[in-house]
Amino acid sequence: MRYRRLAAVLTLASFSAPLGFSASLLTPATAHAQSPAELAKARTLFKEGLSLEAAGDWGSALAKFEEVAKVKTTPAVRYHIGRCKEHLGRLNEALGEYRIAEYEAQQQSAKELDEITKARGELEARVPKLVITRGKGAESAKIELDGVAIGESKVGKEVSTDPGPHRIVAKVGGREFDQTVTLAEGESKTVELVPPDDFAATPPGPGEPKPEPKPDETPVVKLDKKGKGALPWIIGGVGLVGLGAGGYFYLKMNDSKKQLEDVCRPDGTCPKSKQSLSDDGKRYALMSNIGLGVGVVGLGVATAMLLSGGGDGDKPKTGRLNLNVVPGPELKGVNFVGAF
Repeated sequence: MRYRRLAAVLTLASFSAPLGFSASLLTPATAHAQSPAELAKARTLFKEGLSLEAAGDWGSALAKFEEVAKVKTTPAVRYHIGRCKEHLGRLNEALGEYRIAEYEAQQQSAKELDEITKARGELEARVPKLVITRGKGAESAKIELDGVAIGESKVGKEVSTDPGPHRIVAKVGGREFDQTVTLAEGESKTVELVPPDDFAATPPGPGEPKPEPKPDETPVVKLDKKGKGALPWIIGGVGLVGLGAGGYFYLKMNDSKKQLEDVCRPDGTCPKSKQSLSDDGKRYALMSNIGLGVGVVGLGVATAMLLSGGGDGDKPKTGRLNLNVVPGPELKGVNFVGAF
C-alpha cells in the first residue's frame, strides 16, 4: 500500500512540473497527506491562476492562488501570490510574500529560488519608506499610521509602505492631531510630528491638566452696566409677597378672634373644646407678623437700593438690618432698624 501511494504522488508531480507547479506542493508536509481529490483540485486551481496571470487579470489570479494555499503552501505558490499583489499595487504585502517564499525556497532548495530572489530585490527598490519622528509638543504622543498603531521600535526607523497618501495620527492625552503624507514608488520621506498652533487651545481630555494662560492671553471681560440691575426688583418682589402673606394671615387671625369672642366669657375664660381655635389664632398672628415684617423690610431695602444706586454694582455695599417680631394673639407690630 505504501508503494502505491508513493507512485500516485510521483505520477501527479510529473504532470504538474511542466506547468511550473512545484512538486513540493504535492509532497505531504505532515503525517496527514492530502487526498488525491484535494491535490487534483489544487493542481487545477494553480493552472487556472497561471492562465489568469497571463491574461493580466491579477485579482482573479490572486483568488485562485489563495485557494491553492489552503491546500498546501509552497515557495511557488507564495511567489505567485506576491506577484499578483505587486501588480495590484500592494507592494508592501508583495514584498512580505517574496521574502517568505525566498526563505522557504532556500530551505527546500527549490528550483524557483533564483526567480524569487530576483523579484524580491527588484521590488525592494520600489517600496516607499517612511520615517516618523516626534517633534516639540509631541514627545509622548502615541502614533498611528493608516489606523494601525506604530510601536516604539518603529519610531524614527524606516517603515515600508505602499505608494499613495497615508494618514498619520498623533494622540496626546485625550487629544489628537493628524498629518497626511503622499509617497511615490521608491521614495523615502521623514515626517516630524509637531502639534498645530491651535492645538493648545483644544480642550484637554479627562484627567489631563489644564494649561495655564499666558499673561498676554488672559481674557478681558467687559461689563456693560445698564440701569440699576435686577437685584432691587427681586427684593421688592419678595417684599410684596411678604405683605400679601401677612395680610392673609392677619385676616385669618381676626376670624379666629371673633369666633373666640362669641364663646368665651368676659374674663377671657374659653371652653376647652375651643383650645385648638385659640392656638390657630396665635399661630396666624405670628405668621402675619413675620409676613408683614418681611414685606415692609423687602420694600424698604429695594427702595433704598434704587434711590442710592446700590443695584448697579459700582461699589460694594455693606449694611445691617435688625428685625424684631412680637408674636401674640394680636398684631402688635414689627420693629426693624437698618443701615445701607
